[in-house]
Amino acid sequence: MKRTSVTLIGMGPRGLSVLERIAAFARGSGYPLQVNLVDPGECGPGAHGMRLPQHLLVNSPAGEVTIFPARQAVELAPSFPTPSLIGWARAQGYRRFGQQVHQADDGGEELADSDCLPRCLLGRYLAWAYGQVCAAMPPTVALAHLRHRAIDMFQQPDGSFVIELDSGYSVNSDFVFLTTGTSRNNLTDEQAWCRKFAQDHARYNSRLAYIRHPGALGALGSDAQVGIQGLGLTAHDVLAELTVGRGGTFTASGSGLRYERSGLEPQLMLFSRSCLPALARPVHTGAPRRPLHFLTLEAVRGLREKAMRERASTQLDFDRDLLPLLVREMAYAWRCALSGNVPAAAWYEAGADEQRAILSLLFPLRGRSFESAAEFNTFFTCLLADDLCEARRGARASPAKAAAEVLLEARPVFQDIVEHGGLCAQSHRKFLSVYNPAFNRIAGGPPCGRNEQLLALVEAGVLRVAAGPNCAIRIDEERSQFALHTRMASASAVEYLDAIVVARQEAFSPETDDAVFMRNLLKRGTVRPCYNGTYHPGGLDIDLASHPVSRAGRVFPNLWAVGCLTEGAHYSTNALPRPHVHARPVRDADRCVRDLFSTIAERDQAARKARPRREAQRQRETT
Repeated sequence: MKRTSVTLIGMGPRGLSVLERIAAFARGSGYPLQVNLVDPGECGPGAHGMRLPQHLLVNSPAGEVTIFPARQAVELAPSFPTPSLIGWARAQGYRRFGQQVHQADDGGEELADSDCLPRCLLGRYLAWAYGQVCAAMPPTVALAHLRHRAIDMFQQPDGSFVIELDSGYSVNSDFVFLTTGTSRNNLTDEQAWCRKFAQDHARYNSRLAYIRHPGALGALGSDAQVGIQGLGLTAHDVLAELTVGRGGTFTASGSGLRYERSGLEPQLMLFSRSCLPALARPVHTGAPRRPLHFLTLEAVRGLREKAMRERASTQLDFDRDLLPLLVREMAYAWRCALSGNVPAAAWYEAGADEQRAILSLLFPLRGRSFESAAEFNTFFTCLLADDLCEARRGARASPAKAAAEVLLEARPVFQDIVEHGGLCAQSHRKFLSVYNPAFNRIAGGPPCGRNEQLLALVEAGVLRVAAGPNCAIRIDEERSQFALHTRMASASAVEYLDAIVVARQEAFSPETDDAVFMRNLLKRGTVRPCYNGTYHPGGLDIDLASHPVSRAGRVFPNLWAVGCLTEGAHYSTNALPRPHVHARPVRDADRCVRDLFSTIAERDQAARKARPRREAQRQRETT
């Protein structure tokens, strides 16, 4: 039988999930495969580099991170040990020594499930997992790691693809998986304007800089006024690089931390559109999460059936149809934690006080104004401190954290609500621009330790927060500095900065992606952007089987896109799998690889049926 070629373009965690499923299906099929892995770096880690400094942490507790599928989530289980991140780290002998994690036979402290481990350790875990998957491949599968970038791809008359590499060589492949992971976008108009100002005025202010990707922080001197644009998880990485990464230390102080300067830190300021911090994740208590009662897949299905009867469309409006269910679900969790008992869900209706509490949790700035920067800074630090108290109580005891946990449990429901045009275009836009940032801020934030560090940096005078939300970046030609203008209730506040560091994750949009490969795929019409009506939520247009849709509306049955590339048609594609959960990366990889092997089987059967006819034809020709 002819060897079938399969190529994975991108070998970070998403590519690794696909490769693991290929190993599982290949064991029982016996089909000879040539699997090509196109990635210039190591296979497995992706953005989680194995040489990153230890002060850059994984955002999720180690007990909630895995790369392997839950046994109940797949029919064909892996044939090798599949520990979670924490199980692997313990087996490898890693122990905690203060803020560092090292391999040791004794000493230090045993790692806990609730620990947020260094990201370099996650990279090593993913590289180890890649080795396990490779070792589990049957002898019928040949693997080749091509350490290059793909720069173009086109289809041949027989339907197979030719993938051109930046080395000048090309790869022919019968099947292709696009798993390229995170991306970088072209400069926006504002970013180009800021960068040009920094370049043009650097002769007048040697500290002036505009850093779009936090990889050039070493150029920032200790005498610079540095603004960090973003208050999410990437901002915590930048803060760690410019403080602990420069020799500063945190020490325990009462119930929090105290920061001791090294003297090498620049003066730092945080700002963003909302200027609100990401709230801390609750301390893990081991208690099971509460099931959903109101915002369920069954409820969404019923709403779609009703919409079809009344409006001849299954599309929903989030505010009208779904927000009441979400508020009721969060208010129920709030009530359970507040009262210590569980009221009967069937009879529960959210009271006015509980509804106000949930909406205030989601949108704490609504109805608020601030007279001065000092007033907003007091609000900011009080919000952080109060939230840390709630996080230390845990999700079962804290009403706020119990309500926030609902958003994590409801992620599969949100996927069902949003994906493939499940919301009307206007509601889809509002969901992603208004509600999703609020969900991420209150439920997808950092561990408690990160926000304790944030408070300690403010108290040490190393860090301050912008005057308030909706600050605008302007320039001051005379001072050769950036100027942040914030409109307060009675006047405007202005802050001057030498450098701005953009600390925000960029959403993938094919039309603005700066990768040569994606530009060429668009130019050829092999792929097209995803649209819901006139709204582009990001990502590639794909069908329900994850096949990209071409500019002409054609679907390629031998091409799949998985992960961040599909954020738009899909929702919440960037999280790693959790143990014992039917996680999106596993579901997508399993479905696509099952499709791959079904197609190979169909081709094999067709070839077998055609073989006797070809033999008979040859015999007739020879006689």
